[in-house]
Amino acid sequence: MKEERATPPSAKPRADLDGRGEDSATRLFGQVVSTAVESALTKVTRKNAKDNVAIFVDYDNVYWTLMNRYRHDPDHEDSDKNLFERLWNFYGMDNIRMFKAYADFEQVDANLTSLQKKRIQIRHVYANGKSEDKAKNASDIELSIDAMETSYSDPNITCYVFVTADSDMIPIMSRMLYRGKYVELFYVEDAIAKHTDIRNYAHESHDLLSFLHVDISPKNPSDFLEDAIGYISEWHAQPANKTKNLGPKWLRDGLADYLSIPSNTASQVIDLLHRGNYIREELRTNEYGTHKNIILNTEVEIPSREQLSTNF
Repeated sequence: MKEERATPPSAKPRADLDGRGEDSATRLFGQVVSTAVESALTKVTRKNAKDNVAIFVDYDNVYWTLMNRYRHDPDHEDSDKNLFERLWNFYGMDNIRMFKAYADFEQVDANLTSLQKKRIQIRHVYANGKSEDKAKNASDIELSIDAMETSYSDPNITCYVFVTADSDMIPIMSRMLYRGKYVELFYVEDAIAKHTDIRNYAHESHDLLSFLHVDISPKNPSDFLEDAIGYISEWHAQPANKTKNLGPKWLRDGLADYLSIPSNTASQVIDLLHRGNYIREELRTNEYGTHKNIILNTEVEIPSREQLSTNF
């Protein structure tokens, strides 16, 4: 009869060993190493992807959004606020293989020489004479076609960067993801559709307002009423404007430039002037036809800046 030996207290029970003879500590160590290696490989992959970058800028879209809402020119004179200079610095001159901007440049107030000096490939997209929001789709379509063709003609491009201010880029971004490309997005958060988050279609996303150091401080329309009244008075006093009409759009754009405020704020200023009955519209005929002409209402006394602020 065999003698049974008791298991010494210091011995490790066989139950702690798996089928391969590895204990739990070994397995845990293996998992940690595997996770670390996977993380390192992911970082390397991202870095390598950005060695060959193609940038596509929906300039129609970005220009009108930044100008109308924030009075911020994408081709800003300050390099820290300039879209193109910031992108060159962000990705590195040696890594960018393609840099295109799409717009109807007859409608967008852009300095083409300035863009060309920044080595931007300008793609003029005729939009049937339409401006602002009505012209955006033309640039979107041309940009998407070029990006798709590039993915076939130049397979060395590994990172596709889309700069936009709405969600129209989702189809091409989704297609690039399916083709195994690394996708990055620059967007304006308060301009994208709420029902579909465009950021879900990019590996990395960057808010343009933060990226370009855009001044987002709120503007009070009532602060500009007195200066707006002065602008209207001076405009009509100029001899060259005697036969011209100061229409609603001309006045909005003129105030935006004169007061250095967003177009949206300029529209609010005009609305306050109408509500206070300080301006009125008349129809006037000139060589170009009959159009609206905004003039000061001479029957209403123009209040002081303090009174204007109090009234509104």
